[in-house]
Amino acid sequence: MTNLTHPSSLRSAPQAPAASLRGSIKGALALLALILLGLLLWQLFAQFNHTQADLRKQSLDATAELADHLSLNMAFKAQQAMNVVQPYVKPPTPSALPSLLGTLRERLPALQSMAWLDANGQVQADSLAGSPDRHLLDELLRLNQGSPYFFTNSADNRTLYLLLRQATEQGRGYWLLRLSPDYYRTLTLHLDGAGHPLWLLENSRNGEVLQSHAPADTSNEPLQSVMLAFIDNSTWQLRGLFDAKLAQQKLLPALLGKCLLVLFCALLPVLALINMRRRQRALQEDRRRYQEIFEGTGVALCVLDLSSLPGQLDRYHLRNRAALKHSLALDPNLRRSLLLELKITEINQVARQLLNIDSHEGAWQRLIDGTGDGRDSIGMQLIDALIEQRPLLELEVRLPAPLGGELHLWLMARLPQQRRDYQAVILSISDITSRKQVELSLLERESFWSDVVRTVPDQLYVQDVLSQRMIFSNRHLGQTLGYDRTELAQMGDRFWELLLHPEDAAHYQALRQQQRDSGHDQPLHCQLRFRHRDGGWRCYDIREQVLTRDADGLVTRIIGVGKDVTVQIEASQSLRDSEQRYRMLAESISDVIFSTDRLLQLNYVSPSVQSVLGYQADWIFTNGWQSIVANPSQLTGIYSLMERVSKAMGDPAQLAQLRSQLPTQLFLFDCLRADGRKIPIELRLVLVWDDEERFEGVLGVGRDISQQRRAEKDLRMAATVFEHSTSAILITDPAGYIVQANEAFSRVSGYAVSEVLDQLPGMLTVDEQQEGHLRYVVKQLFQRGSWEGEVWLKRRDGDHYPAWVGITAVLDDEGDLASYVCFFTDISERKASEQRIHRLAYYDALTHLPNRTLFQDRLYNALQQAERQKAWVVLMFLDLDRFKPINDSLGHAAGDRMLKDMAQRLLACVDNDDTVARMGGDEFTLLLQPRATREMALNRAIHVAENILASLVRPFVLENREFFVTASIGIALSPQDGSELSQLMKNADTAMYHAKERGKNNFQFYQAEMNASALERLELESDLRHAMEQNEFILYYQPQFSGDGKRLTGAEALLRWRHPTRGLVPPGDFIPVIEELGLVVDVGDWVLREASRQLKAWHKAKVRVPKVSVNISARQFSDGQLGTRIATILEETSLPPACLELELTESILMREVNEAMQILASLKNLGLSIAVDDFGTGYSSLNYLKQFPIDVLKIDRTFVDGLPEGEQDAQIARAIIAMAHSLNLAVIAEGVETHEQLEFLREHGCDEVQGYLFGRPMPAHQFEAQFANETLFMFH
Repeated sequence: MTNLTHPSSLRSAPQAPAASLRGSIKGALALLALILLGLLLWQLFAQFNHTQADLRKQSLDATAELADHLSLNMAFKAQQAMNVVQPYVKPPTPSALPSLLGTLRERLPALQSMAWLDANGQVQADSLAGSPDRHLLDELLRLNQGSPYFFTNSADNRTLYLLLRQATEQGRGYWLLRLSPDYYRTLTLHLDGAGHPLWLLENSRNGEVLQSHAPADTSNEPLQSVMLAFIDNSTWQLRGLFDAKLAQQKLLPALLGKCLLVLFCALLPVLALINMRRRQRALQEDRRRYQEIFEGTGVALCVLDLSSLPGQLDRYHLRNRAALKHSLALDPNLRRSLLLELKITEINQVARQLLNIDSHEGAWQRLIDGTGDGRDSIGMQLIDALIEQRPLLELEVRLPAPLGGELHLWLMARLPQQRRDYQAVILSISDITSRKQVELSLLERESFWSDVVRTVPDQLYVQDVLSQRMIFSNRHLGQTLGYDRTELAQMGDRFWELLLHPEDAAHYQALRQQQRDSGHDQPLHCQLRFRHRDGGWRCYDIREQVLTRDADGLVTRIIGVGKDVTVQIEASQSLRDSEQRYRMLAESISDVIFSTDRLLQLNYVSPSVQSVLGYQADWIFTNGWQSIVANPSQLTGIYSLMERVSKAMGDPAQLAQLRSQLPTQLFLFDCLRADGRKIPIELRLVLVWDDEERFEGVLGVGRDISQQRRAEKDLRMAATVFEHSTSAILITDPAGYIVQANEAFSRVSGYAVSEVLDQLPGMLTVDEQQEGHLRYVVKQLFQRGSWEGEVWLKRRDGDHYPAWVGITAVLDDEGDLASYVCFFTDISERKASEQRIHRLAYYDALTHLPNRTLFQDRLYNALQQAERQKAWVVLMFLDLDRFKPINDSLGHAAGDRMLKDMAQRLLACVDNDDTVARMGGDEFTLLLQPRATREMALNRAIHVAENILASLVRPFVLENREFFVTASIGIALSPQDGSELSQLMKNADTAMYHAKERGKNNFQFYQAEMNASALERLELESDLRHAMEQNEFILYYQPQFSGDGKRLTGAEALLRWRHPTRGLVPPGDFIPVIEELGLVVDVGDWVLREASRQLKAWHKAKVRVPKVSVNISARQFSDGQLGTRIATILEETSLPPACLELELTESILMREVNEAMQILASLKNLGLSIAVDDFGTGYSSLNYLKQFPIDVLKIDRTFVDGLPEGEQDAQIARAIIAMAHSLNLAVIAEGVETHEQLEFLREHGCDEVQGYLFGRPMPAHQFEAQFANETLFMFH
């Protein structure tokens, strides 16, 4: 709080010291004004110099900006020039330059000539004859340093050079444009604005001025250079200039004007001091006159100083009366602080005598402070008036008189509008004590009689008979009926007649007419209804009688009393209606209601007994309730109650005890209906007492509780289901808070039931889905009343799991929401199973790559997307070339490992968004992401195919051995090779087979002519399926001789196909197809049977062929029935087993060694000879070779071809022969074509030979004709 003191008395200060003080102050003010003027002049000159510096800096900044603009404009002009010559992508010939120059000059008017320079700067074509500026071109190329453009000028500044770099079809070159000096104006046109600074465009190498923006005539003082900026890609520089003399000339008028303004301002303080002196003398004169008037008036006056009060109000933010009241309640000391701001500065003699005071402090205490309690003070009234900005304050106060009693004073103060006038506010005081005492006496008497009249609860009124006007009423009837003054004024003085009920209006007028006829001597008594403002009717009981008469005895005024009896009438009517309603309720309610009198005799039975029990009420009166109770023992309780009531009938004390102690009694009976069915009845009995607490009888209510018992049973069943359900169940209130959960909920979520009660289900959901998904669920519940779906929930330990959730809104009987029931089940295992099923359905189980189904789906989507985006799709078919021998020899487990490794290598060759799929077996497909152009798609396909082939250079390690395979890749592009899925896949497959035909280990793009080859293959496959039925297969036989070449030792049966239209088809064309079609077993059995038959026929024809050799395929060997089928064939043809030799490859034997040994043993048991064909080209183990029951090794032709010159082939052949003989095996060499080869093999002990040297494969009849003579020697 601010430390305030009581206002002190007004003292007149000595005049002389005050005048001296005022003179000193004026002198000080004059000196201060002169000092301020000097400082102002100094500031003006300093500002003048500072402005000059700012102008120089602005010129510098603007020059830098102009240099940037010039550089950008030069780049823009160079680009324009480049755009002009851009279409000429080929170097022009000298003869074409004139026409080209004319064309370009239309776009570049300043163009004089042009030249074309190659990348070395040699002039290839020039429109200017002789190229006189050839020496300048070399320097221009050196300065260019690879920039796209470069500007320079000639030494005499008559020519401007623009060098443009352009790439052509033959390489990079340069355009040289020679421009006239007018082009400077084109480059610097935007720099010559009126607001731009002065500048010079110079040659940076010799300082020559090329273009300028400077005044034509300047003063003798030179211009100042403020900045030098070099222009990029040119030999030019921009120099910024500043004219200091011109700047001073512009700023000097403003400086002179300010100085004159300062001098003018210096005269103002002097004039003000003179005027102040004159006004001081006038003020002293006014003060004297005011003092005479103030003291000489006959009214008590006080002068108040309120100047400091507004500041205090602003300080405490007191803007209105409410803020003041609130602040006073919070701070009790605030009132004192505010009152101290109200000062009494002057008080006249009349006021001193009236208030009996002798100082200003006394006046402040009596008027402002009010003796400390504030009851009759004007201080707070003044503060309120000041806050509300009232112009006039008038109030009456009471003050204790000096001689006892009270002074009643009337105070009036006019509050000024301007705050500066608050220091002198006149307060006038008038004594109204005697007048106030008279007024108080009259008011007291009036108040007494007014209170008497107003305490009458009824409507009391006095009416003038002659004018029919209401002259008095203790309460206004219209306002009692709810109407305001405006509405009553609109109705007129006789408003009650308008508010009368239409049915009472005629009766009222008739009564009034009777009174007028009788001279109002008869009293009036009636009941009238008036319309209330709320639309209802209020009933009044009206009684009137004579109040006054005139001198002639005529009634002049009547007095009336109107009593509102609406409540009494409504209560009476309500009582009658209530009785009727209760009777109707008792008769319509489904419960059976009965009552007895005070002697406990039945006096009422409700008609509902017919619907509940099937009996009439009269039957119950006749036979009593006990006759329908099925179990009489249930009546014990009610009999006991009735006996207790009967004993208390004559004893008021016992009745009072029953009334206080006996509550409503509840009984259960099994009653028999009239139709014989037994139903449970719940009976409630209550003793009835009247207002005087006398016993009236017994009231009973019987209810059929069959449905209730069934509901309880259903509820118990529901509770059992709730507790023992395997699904988690939650029940929430309508607000969503959990109120109940079962044990399955705790098992699934990990939360105890007590932990989730009164919590929102949101604590169970995953945070990421709460926002959007839960809003959708709530919307579905609101629209449909239920929702079911999959939601991710979290357990108490934080784990997330999928759940199948169902939520149902439960409504009560009124259709309002009662609760939500939520059930959910953990479907983690089901989701995992679905994922596994999806994995099995769409992914290969071995390599985990997409299978055919998923690949075709992705290919379809890619083709759709590419069609919309006009993009190119790359489809690649890949087939491993040498996988089948490895799979057959090492087994499926090794083959599976190779396929897995192959899948990883393929994935490493493509991007993450590409697709690699396994179509089955050793076939893979690749789908590359669409590319925007055909060239991009081709390059991508080539890159991936090369990476795949390169990845196969690295061997596969299987069973600690290295194996090499290659791949054939077919590539098709969409839309070039087809826009439909089936067509594109067929074409890619065709390209892959074409790659195999090209020697394998390569990739081929699909071409239209490949379809012919594919069609031919399809025809070949179709014809092969019918070849056996149509006997198109034949056998050719190639002779085998002893090692010296002199004796026929056997023949090898070779399969041939004689096509009806193609003729003899080579074995390499159709045997692989037979294997792919799965016909190899049937064809192989036919070969065995035909070779055996033919050998048996030769034996019968005395053709001495000791044995026949037949090749066995891997599928024949491993099907488990080979021995059985051969035995059957030998039996059919009667051929000795020793005459049949089976040839097997190493890969067949090494695929499943144990199985191969068992099969070979079974074949040996038949007496057959076993030969290993193509020995040395497979991967057989010598250990297994030693264990196999074989008889012959056949040296592959690849080792025989190099004999005898090839050292390595010779070493291999010698090693095989020596190894076979050491294992007691015979050796036969195939592919012998020269005598030198035969001689080498004979020298090293080869047992048998076979080849073109002895005979090509031939039909059976030719073989028989050639070797049917007795002498079976070829060489003698």
